[in-house]
Amino acid sequence: MCLSTVYLVKQDQEKELLCKNVASITREKDQLVLKNVLGIPTTVKGEISHVDLVENFVYVRPI
Repeated sequence: MCLSTVYLVKQDQEKELLCKNVASITREKDQLVLKNVLGIPTTVKGEISHVDLVENFVYVRPI
């Protein structure tokens, strides 16, 4: 099972941890819903900047 860690990338390129052990990401209008392995959702207003499949990192930029 591949789970990811999601970071918010701020204007100054600083990274802030949003959620660990993310199993799914869905889009609802201008928000992303991150669900961890237990099904607990975390909602963030943003869009996916890039994904590192080797390291299992997802980077989100605010909108």
